[in-house]
Amino acid sequence: MMKRLVFKLAVTLIIGACAGLAYGKGSPDQIEITNHRDVTIRINDREILRQFDPWGSQFIDWTSQAVSAPVDRRESYEVLFYLKSPGRHTDYDRGELKMIYAMRYVPSVGDLPGFIYLPGQGEKYHDYNVATIWRVNDDGKWHLASPSWDALMNRLLSDHRKPRDNFSTTFWFAIRLAVETCCVFGV
Repeated sequence: MMKRLVFKLAVTLIIGACAGLAYGKGSPDQIEITNHRDVTIRINDREILRQFDPWGSQFIDWTSQAVSAPVDRRESYEVLFYLKSPGRHTDYDRGELKMIYAMRYVPSVGDLPGFIYLPGQGEKYHDYNVATIWRVNDDGKWHLASPSWDALMNRLLSDHRKPRDNFSTTFWFAIRLAVETCCVFGV
């Protein structure tokens, strides 16, 4: 009985120490969000970075199981987490900022939540992710995004979804067309 109690205490202390080491790495120093249309958003706000780190993975709704891939993935974003970590090196580092974790995000549509994909074995970023935290039963699967992550992403992405003011582009196109017309007709 005493051996069992000592064993349980030792396991609890080891798990607690390991969790402390993981959180001792701190929150990321930057999160970078990009898509295929060259939209790049960088999050540097310390409060937001504290809320969303790979170790706590607050970006996933853990109350639900893995889900099927979203039907429409045309609007998807690569999300990279960076930390100032002198001991790390990846092909995706940005100077002193070392890439420590990556995922794919598909925004929420209507009443549906957004989706998050964690790269699986053999996929881009997987080896870097498992060097930070290994999610054996979750890597290579789609998950529902947490409501707080969806809210943050919808707020950040709303500026990039708005139609751009095309006045200056239209104005300069009209000027160019007028000049070319004058040249053609010798005016």
